[in-house]
Amino acid sequence: MRLREGVLLAFEGIDGAGKTTQARRLEASLRETGYPVLYTREPTGGPTGRRIRALIAAGRGGLRPEEELDLFVRDRQEHVAAVIRPALERHEVVLLDRYYFSTMAYQGALGLDPEAIRRRDEAFAPRPHLTFVLDLPPGDGLDRIRGSRPAAPDTFEREEYLERVRALFANLRGPDILHLDATRPADAVAARIRTAADAVLRSLPVS
Repeated sequence: MRLREGVLLAFEGIDGAGKTTQARRLEASLRETGYPVLYTREPTGGPTGRRIRALIAAGRGGLRPEEELDLFVRDRQEHVAAVIRPALERHEVVLLDRYYFSTMAYQGALGLDPEAIRRRDEAFAPRPHLTFVLDLPPGDGLDRIRGSRPAAPDTFEREEYLERVRALFANLRGPDILHLDATRPADAVAARIRTAADAVLRSLPVS
């Protein structure tokens, strides 16, 4: 099935909420029905993204929130130019495992202005057709992380901090934002996501 324009769907939420699981499930489901799909994530696997991941693992390395933000924005600029826009121009369905809403929430929880972050990102980054925000209590997310990754949670995964992050995700509003209860069974969440994705896809012309 060929779309006449690309579609951008983003998955957001705190660590452990199931973003990657649900993005991958939607990827497989859409492929089965004939859609051209690209799964991608942030931070990316590029040089800037790898630096960000190393800093996260090291507990931020003493960077100020503004310096962190600059790194995330640079990584996203590279991602948009090299991956996201080309895929949209090929009329693919792009599934984003984290996007600038994560930067708004995580850096916003460090004291930066979320709306200023949004404006900075939307100056160059396309807004998703639909963003899935998977909501989960931080304690549950940390339990999931510990179950799959024995190492101690990194700085981004401390419960008090994640409570602030979760609150900022909860503040996201708009017709293109869908909040989902990630404490529900994964199959139920996946079914709701597919229904919402289908509604977006049906609203667009196909050839």
